[in-house]
Amino acid sequence: MEAPDIERAGLNRYSNPGAGAITYYHNVEFLATKQLEAGTEIFLDYGVDYTETRPPLGGGMGLMPLEEDFKWADSIINKLMHSGLFEANDDSEKYYRLLRDIVRTMDRKKAKTLPEHVSDLKKASEEGAALYSDQDYIRSMDWLAENGACVDSMEGKLSTIQGAGRGAFLKRSVKKGDVIVTSPVIHFPYNNVMNMYDVQKKKNRNGKDDEIRASGYTADFYDGKKRFFKNRKKGHNIIGRQLLVNYCFGHPDSTVLLFPYLGNVGLINHGAEGKSNVKVQWPSSLERGPARKFHRKDWLDSTVEQLAGLDKHMSGVMIEIVATRDIEKDEEIFLDYGPAWEKEWDDHVNQWQPWSSNKKYVPAQDLNRQHLQGIPPERIRLERELREDPYPGANIATGCYLDFNHINILEEILPDTEEEEDEKMRRDIINWYQPSSVNLEEILTPANIQPCVIIDRQTVRGKDYYSALISANPFMDPTDNYNDPFLLELVNSRAELEVRKIPREAITLIDKPLTSDVHMKGTFRFPIMLPDEVFPEKWKNNKSN
Repeated sequence: MEAPDIERAGLNRYSNPGAGAITYYHNVEFLATKQLEAGTEIFLDYGVDYTETRPPLGGGMGLMPLEEDFKWADSIINKLMHSGLFEANDDSEKYYRLLRDIVRTMDRKKAKTLPEHVSDLKKASEEGAALYSDQDYIRSMDWLAENGACVDSMEGKLSTIQGAGRGAFLKRSVKKGDVIVTSPVIHFPYNNVMNMYDVQKKKNRNGKDDEIRASGYTADFYDGKKRFFKNRKKGHNIIGRQLLVNYCFGHPDSTVLLFPYLGNVGLINHGAEGKSNVKVQWPSSLERGPARKFHRKDWLDSTVEQLAGLDKHMSGVMIEIVATRDIEKDEEIFLDYGPAWEKEWDDHVNQWQPWSSNKKYVPAQDLNRQHLQGIPPERIRLERELREDPYPGANIATGCYLDFNHINILEEILPDTEEEEDEKMRRDIINWYQPSSVNLEEILTPANIQPCVIIDRQTVRGKDYYSALISANPFMDPTDNYNDPFLLELVNSRAELEVRKIPREAITLIDKPLTSDVHMKGTFRFPIMLPDEVFPEKWKNNKSN
């Protein structure tokens, strides 16, 4: 998976009411790691933590075999094949079944990697345990025609509506009544899950308010102060709604929200009556296509309370985007968002005022792209240089590419024991990777960006190398199992990491938390409204509001 493009689509907080109302992240690309034939199911490595920390679903996501389990199976199958003890006969089948039962009692995940019958060992040995475990990973064209649906009928480009950002455009002409795309949706029974709240304050030892930025101990690395907080608590005042709400379908009389997670559906812009050329409907047929298996029609007859009681880790409803007239190739697609949405947008535009502040805002991605325009890249400032020569925007901070899987501590500096307890810091010192020791393409990915403070610069043979302090992200939750163990150790032990010999290409400019357009106060937030005839009557639980 490649990093997404970051593009504001012509929107900015100084002139566009729609600034902050759309995502600026687009075009995530998935690259094949080997040759794939038509009909092959596509798999992505979610990482070990994903499967091990997920609650059991449909037989147990937590029991899904991992890479190490399949490698074990390949070794065992190879030994069984060369032992000569397991030929395809009744006695061998009995002993093989006993072997699988023994493995199952010891490790259920490993047991899942072994073939069901002794007669399957040869094929599993030839294909490998991982591929053999899923015999349906390649489907025929006939099967896809019966069970699948086209997902590449639209593409994203700059909208023809000024200030709307990006839009969805047809890649092929369609006739009136044609289904352009079918998308599963994630259901949210209660829309208050989209609310954002203020952060409670607590008194520090000096009697002053401290903002609680994260659970556990966390360093505020942006202002250079080492402040630590405990017991993060949500406030009671609603200060906004999540950006996701703008990509959801809803109804004025309901708390239910539906999020269509097939990529380009979210790019379809509003077209008032007379301009819209598509509509939303429930699947027109349950006899073929993905809806046959994945659309639960009975959910449409459930109450909101019943929806809330369903498995939160699965989607059971699908929608179709259908052409209401003939639409030509490369024509933009428009959906009528409904009168309630249109009124909300008109009110927002009438009340909107350009962003004003004595602190200048310059998106970090604009500075990072200067070299593409023939402009020399922004010079990386040291912490002490920022006082006299700050970055062009007050929102700009620095991030260092660092993968904690390759940490090798060179030196440890302990704090002065005479310092106050809250100010004690341990500093671990490492060198950045040697070019020969690591694949730089794997390191220089957005997932490895760690906020950092640049403290020193050295020039070697005309090339600049930097030293930086890596502290914990102030919004990081130490109870989250997805966090890196080494970074958690830094947080919990009140330590900071000094990384030396960092090349310029391993440092990027980032926006400080809560400074981008989507975090501005007063940004537009409102779901797309489905018409009465489409929205289930039993879901209309909010008619009095």
